[in-house]
Amino acid sequence: MWLVFAALAVAALVAWIVRRPRGPTRASDDVDREALEAAEREVRDLHAMTSPEDADDQLPDWGPGAPRS
Repeated sequence: MWLVFAALAVAALVAWIVRRPRGPTRASDDVDREALEAAEREVRDLHAMTSPEDADDQLPDWGPGAPRS
């Protein structure tokens, strides 16, 4: 009985590995690429160890709820 259960479990694992989607999902189609690139340009020059408080002093707020300029 355990042998049948183990065989079914292995078959399910193989089926899951074969059928799972590869690469990016379609949910990324609704990303605003211009806003993302602008945000990346803003943080590119920050040092990796910059604290959030120091980053607030150096960067404008562009997150949710921030007024558009």
